[in-house]
Order: sequence, then structure tokens, then C-alpha cells
Amino acid sequence: MDKLHIGIIGVGWPGQRHIEGYKRREDVEIVAVSDVNTELAQQIVDQYDLKAQIYADYHEMLQSANVDAVSICTPNFLHAPMAIDALDAGKHVLLEKPLAHNLESGIKIAQKVKETGLVFMIAFNNRFRPDSKLLKARIEEGLLGEIYYAKTGWLRGAAEFFLRGWFTQKEKSGGGPLIDLGVHMLDLALWFMGNPRPVSVSGSVYYKFTDVMKASAGQADVEDLSTAFVKLDNGGTIVLDVSWISHIKNPDEVYCQLFGTKGGAKIDRHTGTEDLDIYTVVDGVTVLQKPEFNTWRQRQPGYMLYESFAGETSHFVDCVRENKQPEANIQHGLDVLRVLDAIYKSAESGHEVIIDTNL
Repeated sequence: MDKLHIGIIGVGWPGQRHIEGYKRREDVEIVAVSDVNTELAQQIVDQYDLKAQIYADYHEMLQSANVDAVSICTPNFLHAPMAIDALDAGKHVLLEKPLAHNLESGIKIAQKVKETGLVFMIAFNNRFRPDSKLLKARIEEGLLGEIYYAKTGWLRGAAEFFLRGWFTQKEKSGGGPLIDLGVHMLDLALWFMGNPRPVSVSGSVYYKFTDVMKASAGQADVEDLSTAFVKLDNGGTIVLDVSWISHIKNPDEVYCQLFGTKGGAKIDRHTGTEDLDIYTVVDGVTVLQKPEFNTWRQRQPGYMLYESFAGETSHFVDCVRENKQPEANIQHGLDVLRVLDAIYKSAESGHEVIIDTNL
């Protein structure tokens, strides 16, 4: 079997996770790496023992006939130009979340995906966590019935702010925790619910810790907490809460709770603990199913996270080989971006915002 030749654009933390995922596949070879920091790129090539050409300019990498597909793992404001350039160059694309730093740019990517017909996947890695995959399988078996309501969020404690650079600059990031963490939790909830389309949003954003962020990051003009109520086209609803700085019990609280007509479930992660609970009624009694991940490997710190990147990259490779669009497709990435855009607009106007899904 011929190997699929992959190029990596951006070799920071996400890019390294993509490299590790691809290296698990014997039918994949990473042949090119691009980063403006060529010294770092060389370190990564050496660290992962890659036989890859290093490019300072990703445009030069895209001109190579030896590259079949690319992973784009760069700051948010670069997603649209890089993805569009890659598609124009005939490369299949795995793009790190979010789709773009604003809705206008996301729509441009969607138009290019439709125009080229190439494989395009948005990197919603939380779908590929073993606990997420197990719960999704139970949902598809009908265990929860119709899921009509979800509460989901990702909250970080007041002492855990550590971000720097473009993350805290709205022009480059598009926003704060909403576009950083909220994209994951919105996608996860929508995916568990069967990917209904969002139709309206009421949201609020808060700027209570701007001085704290500025003291740490130098520049900061993004929110520190956001909350939203999202209505869906199937009658369901989602409540979302995200923060970079908040006074909570644990340093990091990540959750997705589902309410179904036959049962309920909750994924609950905080520092050092990862739980999946499924609730059903048997003979008039609520029964807890608590799937365990008990092998030695599964008990290692970070197992779920690192497996998610391996599953994500492997799915992308399969889709390129089989010439099919991935499960995490352009519509899903754009729908999440529409919700984020509507939350910011609702917070500014003080009113519910209707989402135009025809954009």
C-alpha cells in the first residue's frame, strides 16, 4: 500500500499531537513540516525522527507534489487563509479548531470546501476520546432515547490562567474561553444529540478579570467567562458555561450532561479524575452504569487526551484514502462558529439572536 504523505503546518503543542497520531499509522509518512520558527521545526523533526523537509513558508510546502494532505495547527486568525491556500493547492485538510476566528472567514472556508470537493475535517478531538466514543455508541443503541437537553461547560479556576500572546488578543483569536474551550463543548453536545442545527442563542460574556489577564499576558481584550442558552431545530436546548478565570472548587472542570427520554449521562472531568456515568431506569429503579477504563495503559495520565488525537488523525487518513467526507465536517465546524458569533452578538445587544443557517 502506498503511503499517504502528510505535511504539518505549525509545530506547537497541537501540531506535535498530530505528529504523534500520524506516527501510529504504518501507511502514513510525514514528509514536510512548516513553521516560521525553523529552529523549533528542526527540533521537532529530530525529536520525532521524521524524514521531513522543513519550510519556513507554508506556501512553498503547498507547492510540493509530494504532499497529499496537511494538518493546519496554527493560531486562529491564520486558519482561513491557510486552509483556503491548501485547498487551492489540491491538498486535503485537517484543520485545528476553531474553524476560523470569525464567522465571515469560516464561511469563506466552507465555500472553498464546496468548490474543491476535497476532504476537509475540523479537529474536534473530544469526539475521539474513548469515553466519548463509548457514550456515543450507547446513544446510537437507543439507551438514552431522545436527548432533548444538554448542560455542558469547561471552567478553569482563578489561579489557573496561563495563556499568552495571540490567545488574549481578539483580533487574532476571535475571543477568549468561548472560542478556545466553548468550541469543544458545543461540538460534543451537538454530536451526542445527533447534530441538530442551532437556530437561536441568548448569551452573556463577562470581562471581570481583564486586569489579571493583562498582568499575565501583557495584552488582553477578550472575555474571561461566557454563558449561553442555545435552541435547536429539533426542539432541544443546550446550556453552555465556559471560563478561563473563575472561583470554583477544582482548577479545571469539564462536563457534558445529557437528558434523554429513556436515560441520562454525564461526562465529568476535573483534575486527576475522569468519570462517565450513564443512568437508566430498570423495573422502576434508577440504575447507574459506570463504564470503567481499567487497563494499565488506560489509567495513565493523559490517556484519554492522547488517544483522542490518535483517533482524530486516523479518521482523517481513512477519509482521504476512501475519498469520503469526515464525521466532523465543514457544516459542524460552521454551525459551532455560528453559535459563537451569535453569543457575542446577543451579549452586545442584550437580546436573543436568530441564527441564519443559510449563510
